[in-house]
Amino acid sequence: MSKLFYKAMIEDIQNDRCTDNEIENLLDIYANTVKKMATTPARKSWFELEDFASAKITDVSRFTLMIERRKISGQEQWWGTFEYGSKKLKVIATLEKN
Repeated sequence: MSKLFYKAMIEDIQNDRCTDNEIENLLDIYANTVKKMATTPARKSWFELEDFASAKITDVSRFTLMIERRKISGQEQWWGTFEYGSKKLKVIATLEKN
């Protein structure tokens, strides 16, 4: 089964100055990005959210995203950081079968 059909589970977040609305929208983008990245051999990627159509709609297109795949205790995790100016949101996620 393709990992595109898995569900991204947010394990932890650390918020620094992001609004609740920004957090909600960034987490949606993060979940989709994790599923797409899981289908590639990439270990680390960097994105500007202005390239994401969903970011433009939700007004978080000024943020950047750095995401890294890590294997911790035999489990794949995705560690990501959204940044824009003094705003930062750190996220850790895993994938689970639906």
